[in-house]
Amino acid sequence: MTVSESIIEWLKTFDPEEYWKMKQVDTDIQSAKVDSYSLVKEPVRNEKTYVTGRKVITDHYMLRARLSSQENTDCVENNGFGEALEDWVSEQNRIKNFPRIPDATVQHIGVTTPFYMGKTATDNSIYQLTVAIKYEKKEKDPLL
Repeated sequence: MTVSESIIEWLKTFDPEEYWKMKQVDTDIQSAKVDSYSLVKEPVRNEKTYVTGRKVITDHYMLRARLSSQENTDCVENNGFGEALEDWVSEQNRIKNFPRIPDATVQHIGVTTPFYMGKTATDNSIYQLTVAIKYEKKEKDPLL
């Protein structure tokens, strides 16, 4: 399982009754359908390698949501969803309920760019939120 898949599985546990929207989250490609979601890896990585072979990595992922934005009520609901998701990510970090990444230990996950409306089309808009995930990964011994 990739880091992206781990984050998607973790995001799917976000389930407040009034804002549940993410039935499916795709990787990288954003569908043209309204109420579609994708997780896109950002081209930014901070990596620190220690002499012991241990690595501490921080990756950034953008959650993109194509949501209806025809009416003001749609936009209000979308922003409510985004705020609830931001709060949920903060709470999961506080209680240390992290995505499970194979062969790694997650140390922190947090929102680095809050939920906002990006690209707008005729009857829908792309909303975006960026999370950073910091994890420790041990280098595999090449002799094993």
